[in-house]
Amino acid sequence: MFDLTGKVALITGSTKGIGKSIAEELAQAGARVVISSRKADAVAAVTQEFAGKGREAIGVPCNVGVKAELQNLVDTTLAQWGRIDVLVCNAAANPVFGPMAKVADEAFDKIMGTNVRSIFWLANMVLPQMAGRRDGAMIIVSSIAALRGSSVNGLYGVSKAADAGLARALAVEWGPHNIRVNCIAPGLIKT
Repeated sequence: MFDLTGKVALITGSTKGIGKSIAEELAQAGARVVISSRKADAVAAVTQEFAGKGREAIGVPCNVGVKAELQNLVDTTLAQWGRIDVLVCNAAANPVFGPMAKVADEAFDKIMGTNVRSIFWLANMVLPQMAGRRDGAMIIVSSIAALRGSSVNGLYGVSKAADAGLARALAVEWGPHNIRVNCIAPGLIKT
């Protein structure tokens, strides 16, 4: 469909599910990929799996809710390959199910920090180097939950609606630098 040879793609939350599938497709198109998630053993296993298929990949464990770990993820990628051409923000958290009236402040902070603030941080860490080359793409993985109300994961939906708003704002700010920012909103995926 397209050729990403020579491009570098960083995908958060890429050791399973949608994130891993995105990484596989980008690698199949020729991109060098950065595999990342909180669990170091999962990162190592997926990175090794990609290497076994002849795909160029590095693995960097990272909790996206911790700014220093995100900076290490970006710095490690830039040290290895000198650039990031595609940024896919897929990592997310949803530690609670039930009505929002029963969500503790700590759960609110975790959901918003992981699902929204981490993307804000990553954009500010990655997009300036894309702007320097006047080329790049950022994809934010939102959710159908951003578009429909729910009595069991309402706060998650609010965070994913914020992701869509963040994508629109980033597209306006960075579009003049030839950076494409898009948001996708998948539903439940059987993986």
